Amino acid sequence: MLNRGWWDEEEEKSWRKSSRKMVMEAFEQEERKPKPNPQLLFSDVYREMPPHLRRQRAALERHLQHYGEHYPLEHFEK
Repeated sequence: MLNRGWWDEEEEKSWRKSSRKMVMEAFEQEERKPKPNPQLLFSDVYREMPPHLRRQRAALERHLQHYGEHYPLEHFEK
């Protein structure tokens, strides 16, 4: 494209700058939305949850009950 004159370094810099701006704006917009409920880590994959994941989910629930104040849970969907 450079050899045919269809693109040059200035267009490349401009494209990179505008692309980065678009990505960062989209990222910031999504960051403002609530995060998915942590329970989806366990329920979003299997039709029937395997026993090892049930144990992990129970451990997470106990952990959050005990240490929940150390996590920004208000940023997650209920």
